[in-house]
Amino acid sequence: MMTDKPKAKTLHFPAWQVPLVLLIGGVGDSPLTFFDRWQLDFAQQWFFSAIAMAFGLFHLILYYYARPQKSNLYFALFAIFFAANIFFDFQQGLLLDQPALEMIVLRLHRGVMPYNTLFLLLFLYALSETRIPRQAWILFAGLVITGIFAVLEPVENLKYLLFFQLGIGLEASRIFLKEMPREKDGIWIIAFGFVMLFLFSLYDMSLDFGLMNPIWGVNNAYPFGFLLLIISMSVYLARDFARANQRILEQERAARDAEMRQRLLEAEDLRKSRELEDARQLQLSMLPTCLNDIPGLDICFHMQTATEVGGDYYDYHYDENRDLTVVVGDATGHGMKAGIMVSIVKSLFIVEGPRMDAVAFFRKCTETIRQMKLGNLYMGLMIVKIREGQMVLSSAGMPQMLVYRAATGTVEEILIKGMPLGGPLEFPYQTVQSQLDPGDVLLLMSDGLAESFNNAREMFDYERIRSLLLENAAGTASAISDRLTRAGSAWRGDQPPEDDITFAVVKRLPLP
Repeated sequence: MMTDKPKAKTLHFPAWQVPLVLLIGGVGDSPLTFFDRWQLDFAQQWFFSAIAMAFGLFHLILYYYARPQKSNLYFALFAIFFAANIFFDFQQGLLLDQPALEMIVLRLHRGVMPYNTLFLLLFLYALSETRIPRQAWILFAGLVITGIFAVLEPVENLKYLLFFQLGIGLEASRIFLKEMPREKDGIWIIAFGFVMLFLFSLYDMSLDFGLMNPIWGVNNAYPFGFLLLIISMSVYLARDFARANQRILEQERAARDAEMRQRLLEAEDLRKSRELEDARQLQLSMLPTCLNDIPGLDICFHMQTATEVGGDYYDYHYDENRDLTVVVGDATGHGMKAGIMVSIVKSLFIVEGPRMDAVAFFRKCTETIRQMKLGNLYMGLMIVKIREGQMVLSSAGMPQMLVYRAATGTVEEILIKGMPLGGPLEFPYQTVQSQLDPGDVLLLMSDGLAESFNNAREMFDYERIRSLLLENAAGTASAISDRLTRAGSAWRGDQPPEDDITFAVVKRLPLP
């Protein structure tokens, strides 16, 4: 009696079960039929190709939105070429008794083989931010050339292509081990993928050399290794992309904060500028301009401050006894501190100046300044008292006074040396008496005009002022003041004054 031989079980898998079979390689102890093995290869082909292609397209989109990050581009091209590589690799096993078509697929496989490793190396260079060395270009050229030869002779010339792929692997290992760990945070994520690829490749080599039997029926494990490498690379890039976006957000936030601070500073500067301008207008409002209501005298004053609040000062007082007192001063520096000194001296002049002689007034000012403990603030001041043409002049640290003598047509210089106010209490200030005849002109000034500079850094100097006074002494006090002002502006050109400019012109009118 004959008995039938046991038949192998034929297992057919619905489509939704294919990924599970892909992972375990079989079910229980039942061998797979030829059709089932074909199903497995087909499932693996589309499984690995689709996942690699999806990662590649995803990172192409990331590259589109972050062009400077070339690592996304290189990784996308690596994943896309790997998808083509694995697709054609599995496709060879799915072609049955079709040698011509199998050769076409084999040539296509050889055609895409060089480029997934090439872009993998470019990816590592991009991450390590190192320049591509000369040996890399040699390897790239070798890959492309041997890839062409491998397309022409897929079997015979494959070894040449594999040789350059081995070179790419060694260069990639060098870059990864030497350059990247010290440059990049989180590089262990990609390291994990490389380790998995190495282990799965080692598994395949062990099967090829008969050192072990397949585990769970898996005979081709390198796609799993590449899949894990792709996932690890994608995770690293996504993490890096998120961190870059976070840095951009932080930079934008910092830029907004800086812009807000700048606006606040500008608003504060505007407020201070308005306050300083108000102070300047107040200071100027307290100073007289040109006077022509004093019998026998024509007087004009001029001041141009270097900043909003000036440190120069001028004033006058005319009393019922027909005594005229004219003062011109220059505080240390300019700006708010100098403006405070001007306010102090002006207050003292209003209260004490007209009823005290010049020397006593100087001492009163010095005593008050020292009591207020203003530090290194001083005030130069000149005083001229005029009564019916008789002048008494005194100076505390001010430049010379110029007097035009109508009788001789010359300019006389009167220089009285003395310490600025705020210095020693008992300094022996001096006075000089002189005559102001009809047609004579007295010019009192700070050092601002004489020490004005032009674009060539040349000084206006006192000699030029003497010449201008001599040329214009026949005019009114206002005309003389205007001529000096225009000459100083022309000398400086487009440059603002570096110091306050102040002068007073007193002309004794000719007898009718």
